[in-house]
Amino acid sequence: MLRALLDRMGFRQESLGVQDAETVIPNSGKQFDIAIVGGGLAGLSLAIGLVQRGIPVKVYEGATEWTDAGAGLVFAKNSMAAMEKISPEIYQAFTKRSSGQGWKSKKTTYMDYRDGSTDGDLITSVICANTGQESVHRTLLAKDLVALLPHGTFIMGKRLNGIDNRSDGGYTLQWIDGQSTEADVVFGCDGIKSKCRQLLLGQDSTEAVPKFAKEFAYRGMVPMERAVAVLREELARNSMVNIGSGCLTTTYPVEKGTLLNLVACRSIDTWEHDEWVVPSSQEVAQKDFAGCGPVMQKVISMMDKPAMWALFDHPECSTFYKGRFALVGDAAHASTPHQGAGCGQAFEDALVLCSLLEDKHVCSAAHVEDALEAYDAIRRPRTLKIVNSSRENGEICMKRGEDTGEDLGKIKATLDERFHWIWHEDLDRQVQLAKTKMLEVSKLRKHRGAVD
Repeated sequence: MLRALLDRMGFRQESLGVQDAETVIPNSGKQFDIAIVGGGLAGLSLAIGLVQRGIPVKVYEGATEWTDAGAGLVFAKNSMAAMEKISPEIYQAFTKRSSGQGWKSKKTTYMDYRDGSTDGDLITSVICANTGQESVHRTLLAKDLVALLPHGTFIMGKRLNGIDNRSDGGYTLQWIDGQSTEADVVFGCDGIKSKCRQLLLGQDSTEAVPKFAKEFAYRGMVPMERAVAVLREELARNSMVNIGSGCLTTTYPVEKGTLLNLVACRSIDTWEHDEWVVPSSQEVAQKDFAGCGPVMQKVISMMDKPAMWALFDHPECSTFYKGRFALVGDAAHASTPHQGAGCGQAFEDALVLCSLLEDKHVCSAAHVEDALEAYDAIRRPRTLKIVNSSRENGEICMKRGEDTGEDLGKIKATLDERFHWIWHEDLDRQVQLAKTKMLEVSKLRKHRGAVD
């Protein structure tokens, strides 16, 4: 039933190695070309923004076809503003797919947090004024963004094996298939298991690999009609987190409210499996959530083929760049899902990078390193703070928070305030700070060159 519904929405398991778009690329006069490794939302949004600013770019995606029905993603004010500033077309593609709260009375609600030991008793409604929350089906949005790129810009079946430094400061990308690609600048947008991160930070660096976040999740997606029948109208059509002892469930509508995304997280000290995703069963899932309230039990009951997904993140990183090689999105700052901010930070990354690289002071490949140093200086502190704050929010919503424990009053007070610094970021100021930093770096570099 879900497969048929996705088919009607335009999702197919097809190769997107060749696009239908006939976009004309403007000529910015930039004297460098860019390779983006990874064709997820981070790589696609960055590529679209660069192309529309006349900067040559190609995206290399490791997968040979879209085969995963994907999961839902949540966005708030800052994320949507970043999309629109990168490209109005990205924002239009997003709004074509996105879902807000199902009830008009909850238009400004970001998330309802409920007591998971009860039949859905409300703890607090977290409000994000003007925008509330919007959610989207990740894979379907990615497919729509590929269509915004010019023919030949998005290439599938290219899995990175290594990167060699050229004498002129550029790079030769070596692919698993034995072929190679030349580029003046490389952006690693290849996700939490990033090969680019390992190459940039060093294979032996403790920062190069993701860290287990001491929890796992069951995920699913069901037709809204089924969710309403199981949960009841209010709980199915509006976003909610059910807070439990050592566990939580998160649900929210996607695809204009036709589907409900399901996530059920459970704390665990260690992950004993070699694989990140391990097949499970309804019996095991129900046992994991035994003792929880009826709403949480009902969420679990809708996961027909449950699998255990280990949750990892990147809580630390000494640098996002070296030379003209930089990490973007999850490759730089993968996060747990507990603040709904991880993917939104990829859009902020893309906005800052596009703004720096289109600047008149960045003309040749030699100038790009100054831009990337500025990107690192501005983006790394904010994104890593969000990674660690998201972990902390998961602890709070599993009644394990250091300062909140199982006290619902303290949990409510914390949840009511902890998102605002993320949502109300001044993106124009962030871009301006990055440009100012870039000029400072450039002047210092010229001064050092003159002294040498």
